[in-house]
Parts: sequence; structure tokens; C-alpha cells
Amino acid sequence: MANCDTSRPSALARSDLWVGAALFVIGLYACWEASGFDDSSRSYPKILGGLLAAAGLAVALTGLLLKADKALCLAGPLRSALPAAVVISLWATALGAGSGFVLPTLLMQAALLWLGGVRGLLRIAVYAALITAAAYTLFALMLDVRLPAPAVSWLV
Repeated sequence: MANCDTSRPSALARSDLWVGAALFVIGLYACWEASGFDDSSRSYPKILGGLLAAAGLAVALTGLLLKADKALCLAGPLRSALPAAVVISLWATALGAGSGFVLPTLLMQAALLWLGGVRGLLRIAVYAALITAAAYTLFALMLDVRLPAPAVSWLV
């Protein structure tokens, strides 16, 4: 468990306020960028940007309003988010490198499940396959999104 210093007197010195403010600004920027999309593509990114801004505002206000001894401790979650960010970055790199959608997504899901505490090779493989199949079904089949194709035909 992360050890948070809650003895700081100022709310402005706590990370929850600044993380919330950053998420709020990023969410507003995403909404602004999405307003330039065409009518059929605009709604989903605007909703996500708005949700991100709302969540950021909630975290920032919580950081301002809570007493120091009840402040949100973000040291542990931020430290554990770094490996997940590395996994997602590798996934995005693999998508751009011509590895297709299925294999990089399957490997990413397996890594994220392991990072999330799921243990057992068979369990991770089954969960990752189900999540990958659901993502493929949602994006490729239901929403008709063109997913990255593999550079070589034998690669899944």
C-alpha cells in the first residue's frame, strides 16, 4: 500500500487536485477537438471528453474540499498505472507496425489482466480471448470500424 503524506496543510500541495485539474483540461480539449469532426463521428468523442472532464472536475473538487487526512491517495494508483501505460503503448506501436488487431489486442489484454491481479495461464487466456472477441465484434462487425489489418496474411 502506498504511503501518502496527509499532513500537508494546503489543498494546493496535493496531487489529487492537480491530477483532477489535468483530466478536466484534457477532457475539455477532447470535446473541443471533437467539435471539428463530421456529424456522424462527433458524438462519441464528445461524450468521452465530457465524461473525462466531469471525472477530472470531481477529483479536483474532492481534493479541494476534503481535509488533508481524508485526501485521495494517488501515489499507489499512479505507480501501478505506469506498467499499464507501457503495455498500452506497446499495443499501439504493434497496431501501427502492421501486426493487425487480434494478436496485439489479445496480448495486451493478457498483460493487463496479469497486471490487474488475475492469475492462472488458462484463466488469463480465456478472459483475454473473450475480451478481444468482444472488442472485435463491437468495432469491426457492429460499428463497421476498419481495424488494422496484419501486414502478412498468416498473422492473425
